[in-house]
Amino acid sequence: MAIPIKAVPILSGKIAEDFVHEAEEREKNPTPSLSAEQEERVAKVMRQMREFKFPWEK
Repeated sequence: MAIPIKAVPILSGKIAEDFVHEAEEREKNPTPSLSAEQEERVAKVMRQMREFKFPWEK
């Protein structure tokens, strides 16, 4: 028994042009990444969260 394929929306006209323009702009200006120091701080906090024990669990 075959399952019908749903129609895939296709952008056209002004909406398509705006979408492509936005995508190209975001490609030129990527979001900033974390510095090495920030990565270390995030890793430290995540490690502390994993190791945390409530007082009644000791």
